[in-house]
Amino acid sequence: MNKTFKKILLGTGFSALSLVALNTASWSMNHGGMMGRDPARMLAHMTERLDLTPEQHEEVAGLLASAQEATGADRERLTQLRRELRDQLADFDEARARELADEVGQITATMVFEATSTQARVQAVLRPEQREEMRRMMDKRMERRGKWHGAGDAGGH
Repeated sequence: MNKTFKKILLGTGFSALSLVALNTASWSMNHGGMMGRDPARMLAHMTERLDLTPEQHEEVAGLLASAQEATGADRERLTQLRRELRDQLADFDEARARELADEVGQITATMVFEATSTQARVQAVLRPEQREEMRRMMDKRMERRGKWHGAGDAGGH
C-alpha cells in the first residue's frame, strides 16, 4: 500500500473516530444527567416524583438554571467543534484534528464536572428518602440508556 493512501485511510479513520467521540460527548451532555436541554421539564419531573416542597423546588430551580447558564458557551463551542471535525472529512489536517479533539476533551471534562457538582448540590437539598428515590430514578435511566445503546450486556458506558 502506498504512503499517500495509508495517510488518507488513517486520516479518514481518525476523523470518523473523532466524530463518534464528539457526538457521544455532545449527546451525553445534552441528554443525560443534570445537564439536559430542558431544565424546566427536569424540574417538573423531580417535583412530581420526589414531592419537592416549594422551598426545595425554588432551590433546585436555581441550581439547574445556574448550571445551564454556566455551560451555555461550552455547549455552543462543542457544536462549533463538531462542525469543524466533520469538515475534516473532506480535507483532513491531522494537527488541526488533534487540536480540535483536545479541546473537545477539555470542554467535556468541564461539563462533566459541572454536571456532577450540580447533582451533588441538588442531592444536598433533598431529604434522605428523596435522595434514595432520586438514586433509583437515575439507576433506571442508566439501565434504559444502556439498552438503547446496545450496551446492556456488553459492559455499558
